[in-house]
Amino acid sequence: MNTSPINNQFANRIANSDPSGLADLFMASSDPKNISFAGGYPDTSLFPETDLATSFSQAIANQHQAIFQYTDAKGPLKLREQLITRHNFNNNGQFDPANILVTQGGQQAIDLISRLFLNTQTGLALEAPTYMGAIAAFQAYEPTFYEIPMEEDGLNLTIFENELKKGQATSHKIKLLYTIPDFQNPTGITMSTPKRQRLAQLAKEYDFYIIEDSPYRELRYHGEPQPTIQSFDTDDRVLFVSSFSKILSPGLRIGYVVGSSKLITQLAGLKAAVDVQSPTLTLEALSYYLEHFNLDAHINQLKVRYQAKLAAMLTALTIHMPSNLKFTKPSGGFFIWLEHQDAFDMNDFMQQICLPQAHIVFVPSNGQYPVSNVTNGARLNFSNVSILQIQLGIEKLAHLLTTEN
Repeated sequence: MNTSPINNQFANRIANSDPSGLADLFMASSDPKNISFAGGYPDTSLFPETDLATSFSQAIANQHQAIFQYTDAKGPLKLREQLITRHNFNNNGQFDPANILVTQGGQQAIDLISRLFLNTQTGLALEAPTYMGAIAAFQAYEPTFYEIPMEEDGLNLTIFENELKKGQATSHKIKLLYTIPDFQNPTGITMSTPKRQRLAQLAKEYDFYIIEDSPYRELRYHGEPQPTIQSFDTDDRVLFVSSFSKILSPGLRIGYVVGSSKLITQLAGLKAAVDVQSPTLTLEALSYYLEHFNLDAHINQLKVRYQAKLAAMLTALTIHMPSNLKFTKPSGGFFIWLEHQDAFDMNDFMQQICLPQAHIVFVPSNGQYPVSNVTNGARLNFSNVSILQIQLGIEKLAHLLTTEN
């Protein structure tokens, strides 16, 4: 009888699966006795439940039996027209429905792009720290990661250009860059316009492609929006990814990719092989919602509520946090990045002290770098907690950090 461990039967890439215990972390987040700054969830009370229910029922009534049938792998034409019109308006683009693929959330879009571009040891550059879900998607394809540190106005272009130049002289060329330019997850940092323009130029000069992941772009609470990186792209090098998870409902699982028709056709073929298509019923319901309800008015309501929560967290951090902990001051999105200026293990602190003593959960930095073992940072979410929980939780967190100093 074969008594070898079952994981010997798995593909080699499974060894790269996330070992950081994040599943346990998010289970702790769902415990009602805990104050959770961990999950990147929207405020449940802000979902337009009635409007979405109407959209689903009316979509069925209008489409009849056809709504239960297969549709185009790219998504229904009417919905793609609606999404492209919105994308062009918000981003000054010149795209048509052939330039968009509807996906099951932004996460699937990232995975499909990874399938398209990444082989084992393909050079992949990304911001450090970055979105954990993207790291997990990329790890499955076993690329060579190039971590690019963050600055106050986005990724460090000097370091990135040096990596590009080194790659030209060796066999370790960077083929893909993953960036979150608007209210970055996890830091909340927004990339400056000059850096966006320069990245588009570098992509053409050094022959690489860019994933511009921007699910928080419309959740700006202060200041003027920056142009997209894609708006500077003259060589079809940028794939813009977004979703409705943060601005409408994550349960819909609707995201999209905008790019050249050639790349979208390739991605649609990959999607068809993975799941054939996204659910027709959900896509038609979204189309009805966009036609009959005011998404922008809904987003404005979100911004009022989230702006107040962001202000509450920044105020609490300013009042209570010891001086050797620094934090970002974002103008939108869902997250603030907290960083200890000394050697400190945020994961050990949370697991051994913060969670058992204060019932507070956050996301430590160790899971937000694909290569480096950075332990002194933490991502704090403010969107899915009340202002009272923010004030109480940050005060307790700061007290424990002060005690541990």
